Amino acid sequence: MSGRQQPATAAGYLPIAEHGLIGNLRTVALVGTDGTIDWYCCPSFDAPSVFASILDADRGGSFELAADAPAKTKQFYFPDTNVLITRFFTEDGVGEIQDFMPVSGETGRHRLIRRVVCVRGSIPFRARVAPGSTTPDSHTPSGDTPTRHSSSPRT
Repeated sequence: MSGRQQPATAAGYLPIAEHGLIGNLRTVALVGTDGTIDWYCCPSFDAPSVFASILDADRGGSFELAADAPAKTKQFYFPDTNVLITRFFTEDGVGEIQDFMPVSGETGRHRLIRRVVCVRGSIPFRARVAPGSTTPDSHTPSGDTPTRHSSSPRT
């Protein structure tokens, strides 16, 4: 994840090697070097996806957060942490996004934190949150009816 212009994409997809991973021991998110969260299911690994543009750029949904000017980027982890930093270098300044998921002992509380910091100069950022529509509302395959199981004895 070295400093460079945004990589060329095939049909709107950022290569998997251009992503960093953040997580909280229950789930993870993939953050592209362009500042976009392309994969995230919450609250657990096996939950339906909230953002899945890595699978379907049109309907998968994403959380875009990036410099609103041409920029080179560099992505790295803050030393000895799971805090992912995506840094944007423009003509007028340097800005960064700090992404992480706190590990919490509280059940039912899940947070994905994205912090924007201007490191030097002035740099505009843009944001777009668009949850995906690739997963059905139910975990039941379409056309199938859930089967009910009974513990009553057979006769």
